[in-house]
Amino acid sequence: MSVLVGVHGIAKQQLGRHQLIDPWQRALADGIERATGRRHGLPPLDMAFYGDVFLTPSGSGKSGVDPDERLLDDLSDDEVSELMAAAAEVVPVEQDVDDAKAYTKAPLALQPALRALDQRFGPLTGRLYFGELRQVRRYLYDKDIKARVDAAMAAAVGPTCRIIVAHSLGSVVAWEYVRQNPDHPLDLLLTCGSPLGLRMVRSRLPEFDGEAGERPSHVSRWVNLRDPHDPVACAGDLRHWWSGVGEVSVNNQGDAHSALRYLSKREAGEVVVAAAPQLAAL
Repeated sequence: MSVLVGVHGIAKQQLGRHQLIDPWQRALADGIERATGRRHGLPPLDMAFYGDVFLTPSGSGKSGVDPDERLLDDLSDDEVSELMAAAAEVVPVEQDVDDAKAYTKAPLALQPALRALDQRFGPLTGRLYFGELRQVRRYLYDKDIKARVDAAMAAAVGPTCRIIVAHSLGSVVAWEYVRQNPDHPLDLLLTCGSPLGLRMVRSRLPEFDGEAGERPSHVSRWVNLRDPHDPVACAGDLRHWWSGVGEVSVNNQGDAHSALRYLSKREAGEVVVAAAPQLAAL
């Protein structure tokens, strides 16, 4: 069991724990080097892997196509309504669809929001945004999926873990672990590219009553890294909902939601080394 555990985001169905550990270790090692100004080895990172929970069973869907990769297929009316409301949290959405030819594979009602998101954040970010929220929604709505993801998370976070580093949907999974395990002290919860600032996500968290709260007392420090151009994370400052969270703005340039760009930042290295000074000696 490691002192440092990572929690990945969406669309990792075809990967696995070992495939994710290596790039995360290397990115975080770069962040630590930038923070300390000298060379370091790879940090002892483990990974909470749950991506295969979302993998569609063999034999379902179109031949040769993984339905989980068709992020906007088979949307229910309720999903479309919720996704439209979530889009309105980050961009103004015009309701006309006259120029929606580029989005013919998406439901007609969703096309204005896709266009608005792409115009503000760049090509294909609308699909990223809605794909993220669909998988977050499945995690929070489907009791079987949630139980399996939470079990994978609990299995990875052993008694020696003192730092959780979570990206994207992983930040929601990590928050649920923190909520469910008040007897497990953490020196640091580092969230990156988190959708926890979205009303759509917060309102569906178990036990969330709509009121602002505080950083959990068993978490010594919670830092949220957020690129203002990251469509998943741009909706809000987590300090509005949990007092005691440290908000840090970073610039990931052309790939604003990238986990590796978040982890390789000096700011990520600084907070990790502050929580675990022994990592600076590697």
